[in-house]
Amino acid sequence: MNKKRLRQWMAPFATATLILNTGYGIWGGTDALASQSAALSVAPAEVSNLNAAALDTTRVNLSWTNPSDINFDHVQVIGVSNAVYVDNIRSNSYTLSGLQPNTAYTFRVKTVDKSGNDSPGTIIQAKTASADAPVDKTPPGEVSGLSVANLGYNAFTVNYIMPKDTDLSQAIIYLNGKEMQRTTGTSYTFSGLIASTNYNVTIRTIDKSGNISGGISIPVTTSALTVDTVPEVTGASVTSVNNYSVTVSWTRPSGINTVSLYRDGTLITDSTGTSYTFNNLSSGTSYSFTIKSKRSTGALSSGVRLTATTNSTSSNSSEVSNLDVDSKSDTWIKITYDMPSSAEKVKIYADGDYKGTTSSESYKITGLREGRWYEIKVTTVNSSGRESSGVEVSERTDGYSSSSSSSSSYSSNYEKARDLMRIAENSLNASDWRSARDAISDLPSGTRKSDLLDRLEAIRNRAIGTSSSSSGTSTTTTTSGTTPSNSNNAVSSYSTSFTLTPGAKAAYVDGRATTMAQAPRIINGVTMVPLRFISERVGYQVNYDKATKKIIMNRPTDGKQVVLQIKNTTLAVYELNNSRNYSTNITAPVIINGYTLVPLRVISELSGYQVNYNSASKQITITK
Repeated sequence: MNKKRLRQWMAPFATATLILNTGYGIWGGTDALASQSAALSVAPAEVSNLNAAALDTTRVNLSWTNPSDINFDHVQVIGVSNAVYVDNIRSNSYTLSGLQPNTAYTFRVKTVDKSGNDSPGTIIQAKTASADAPVDKTPPGEVSGLSVANLGYNAFTVNYIMPKDTDLSQAIIYLNGKEMQRTTGTSYTFSGLIASTNYNVTIRTIDKSGNISGGISIPVTTSALTVDTVPEVTGASVTSVNNYSVTVSWTRPSGINTVSLYRDGTLITDSTGTSYTFNNLSSGTSYSFTIKSKRSTGALSSGVRLTATTNSTSSNSSEVSNLDVDSKSDTWIKITYDMPSSAEKVKIYADGDYKGTTSSESYKITGLREGRWYEIKVTTVNSSGRESSGVEVSERTDGYSSSSSSSSSYSSNYEKARDLMRIAENSLNASDWRSARDAISDLPSGTRKSDLLDRLEAIRNRAIGTSSSSSGTSTTTTTSGTTPSNSNNAVSSYSTSFTLTPGAKAAYVDGRATTMAQAPRIINGVTMVPLRFISERVGYQVNYDKATKKIIMNRPTDGKQVVLQIKNTTLAVYELNNSRNYSTNITAPVIINGYTLVPLRVISELSGYQVNYNSASKQITITK
């Protein structure tokens, strides 16, 4: 074997070695190595209908059907026991020549996507013809009953009947002389065509020896494209403008029951009414609003555009500056800061708990626990009572003794941190969670510490919640007669119902009021929700790899694993208990205000939840 062929032969194995030694992982241990590699490289699906046929004593033809993955690029053929390596095959077949007569060969056919991820491959065996054996050179019979159905302006379907030849392999579908697909089916749909255009469809058959028939053809002309001109609304106007909202109204044309409403080009909602209020806007900001008539078929008008600028307000956009820790003890921490001129007072929070309000430029936070880290936030409040986002600083109270570096001391501290982690997992109590956090933070860096931190992050929202309040009494927002879902009480089971409203942070979980840190959004017509808010409540443990921006969700109850990536439209699903995996195309996850938002259907459909939209209340209901 020459050096070039040797490098080609070793290429796929070198790639596999690189993947296995990157150091990324989901679970620790040697047994999980294959799962780690699979979770970080979403390979395309395998080829189907793989067939091998001896053409003569020195040639073998391989044929197959390529996968429909949107990211699929090409096929590789590798000889399992000989020096055969063929890359960049973009057709549905390949003929291997220069082989030995009457010899059995084993080939591995792999798929490769546009990112270079390759599949494990499908194994097939083939044997060349014997020198003294007759070679079948008779093509199979033709298809019959070729006809056209579902003719449209950009697509149509052909139906046919396969011949009865015993050695028949597949039908080969051509459009205007170009091979489109090889299939064992009896119909094929062409899509993405041009209206009012003449096409010629040819179907040939191929047998297991690689003989191809002459083919049967049929002419097809796509339909003309008819443009549905949807009438516009009339009387569109801005009827009300406030600091944080704008109301618009309109009159629907005859025959139109629904309009689609856009803000700055983004679809907000559909409405059957004659007015709508856009909420959660910013003060003193110009917005563009578009109202499009919508038919029941989904056809939209060009739209009527309105503009409005929200009223200016003395809203405090300034934060405190020079926030610092002045002094501390084992039970208190004193902070100092400079207040902006627009602020009347500040509010102090420690680990999300409200501690007090003051007009002074210093504050002593008391009643703390010794040797504990605290996340301290200072928000400003203006004359209108509007509270800023806040500035944060972290500090530990005194009374903490650094862990010894000895092996026995490390083992003892690790066991203590692990036990605190288990307590926090069982209780889902905020105080227990923080105790575990502090103990784990004290451990030296290493795999065991990283594992505990991953488990700690997986229960963060369920233990300490994500809500906020400016009432001065609590960080959990509640509605009269309800119980906050993110309280410090233990969560005994996964949630079975959610009620969300796009653009609003208020939500209901199992009928209980709660507040999300980031409101759901509608982006290009797709409802995007905060990842952890729903996923952890339906049983997933969530991990995020900052280096690759990959989101890895594991659900221990059924062994399911879901892998997504920021700005990547591919979703991979691994059903570990069933040794099954697949990928599909979705709207890419995004990060907004530091929170990861994913398509709602990713969480709901993969977890067996049903989604309903109430056009009157503008609410989304998710139920089990």
